[in-house]
Amino acid sequence: MGTFRINDKSTGPVTLTATALYFIACIIFFLPVEIDHKITICTSILTLASLWLCPWQMTLALLFSTLGDHFGSCNNFMAQMGFFALGHIWFIIYFIGRYFNKVEKDRKLTGKAKGYLSMVVFCAIVLLCVVFTQIVPEVPAGIMKIGVCIYALLISTMLVSAMLQRSSLFALGAILFVFSDFILAWNKFVEPVPGRHYLVLVSYFLAQWLLFVRATKFRIGPEMRLLRF
Repeated sequence: MGTFRINDKSTGPVTLTATALYFIACIIFFLPVEIDHKITICTSILTLASLWLCPWQMTLALLFSTLGDHFGSCNNFMAQMGFFALGHIWFIIYFIGRYFNKVEKDRKLTGKAKGYLSMVVFCAIVLLCVVFTQIVPEVPAGIMKIGVCIYALLISTMLVSAMLQRSSLFALGAILFVFSDFILAWNKFVEPVPGRHYLVLVSYFLAQWLLFVRATKFRIGPEMRLLRF
């Protein structure tokens, strides 16, 4: 499962410990405590735990997200966007591999399934239309505009691949990730968003945890089936 071996009996305690440490770090992040690059501590916890709990592709996705957080805390937007783009590439690789290795074997392309797939693609297209008509025109010309366009395509692809996993946790995690980045981009390039600090970071912290915990073997009760088809 992970880069390092761990027996199934240890999965639960390790996952719960990582989750507790992660949310404690997230709470500390919002407190008026001066700690250099403290946002990096949060995702570093999930990245470290993923070495034992998650497939290596998910570990790389979390690692690049952590690097993105680090450069974001340094106010280096281009590096932040670049590392998160690499993270999304590894999320996509993980989701596509999981789809063909696990999901596709169970799925029958029924009428309901076709309708769901059409809805997912349609939502991704709408998202891209909003980004390319409302946000991209406000981005300074040059490498930053190109980077934003590439990033929008990658995160939309990540959203679609996550929505195809027949998992509400993966789907919700991806949606929250997109929401967080959308608010961040809108605030940076279009106009200030009230409460942006909490809108961006609370949704981002929840997104990372949902993607992490669903990629482990740990299950909190019966798996949610809201998006199963």
